[in-house]
Amino acid sequence: MTVARKHQESTTKRHAGGSKAPPKSHRLKKTAIVIMVLALSLIAVSIVIGVRYATDLMALPQLAQRRNSEHGGTWVRLSAVSPWFTQALIATEDESFYTNWGVSFEGTLRAIWVDIRSRRFAEGGSTLTQELVRDLLLSPKKTLERKFTGTVLSLYTAALYSKTQVLTMYVNEVYLGDGAYGINTASERYFGVPASRLTLAEGSLLAGLPQSPSAFDPLNHLPLAKLRQREVLGRMVVTGVISQAQANNAYRQPLPLR
Repeated sequence: MTVARKHQESTTKRHAGGSKAPPKSHRLKKTAIVIMVLALSLIAVSIVIGVRYATDLMALPQLAQRRNSEHGGTWVRLSAVSPWFTQALIATEDESFYTNWGVSFEGTLRAIWVDIRSRRFAEGGSTLTQELVRDLLLSPKKTLERKFTGTVLSLYTAALYSKTQVLTMYVNEVYLGDGAYGINTASERYFGVPASRLTLAEGSLLAGLPQSPSAFDPLNHLPLAKLRQREVLGRMVVTGVISQAQANNAYRQPLPLR
């Protein structure tokens, strides 16, 4: 073999060796650094949000009472609300309420995936805690910034308040159509009874209203309200709160609407 050929082969090997991809360990290290930077950035932003909303977070019960009072509502303790309503509400709006951290990460990821596929904010994925935070602290406008802020504030809310406190605030401030804010006001407006006396049929009907209070208003759109009631009763069956026979019986019961 000539000297020139040996030199050419040596040069070719060096070039081939120089074009090799970085070692796997090097790529993993870079990925870990990127993830760490993102995580630290999210933590930093979350702290900033917490500081910015600290006063409002500490005053959340007062804000809920103010919203209820300003709209002519009647504040009630959770013990004065029929379990049929709260059970229907949780089964429909936030099945993992008693075990989540104020946020359903599964629901949030599912909502993000649906939003990306539809190229619009089509999916909710919110927990009762997130809905409470949105109603009292944020704008209802759907933006990525609002969603992220709401998620962070919901985590803080879950850390600051018990589940009973969160649920009490929610059922007293939530809008249930026909100008009714809070479950006691809605119960009296639709059925003429306090919230403690709601039956399964009545409670399941009202528990379906938060999704779209105007569209499901039973005084103006009873057929749609009944369809929504069927969905709520179905969720209660799936989650084991009631039997299918109870659901069927409740759906067939006449509603004493005022």
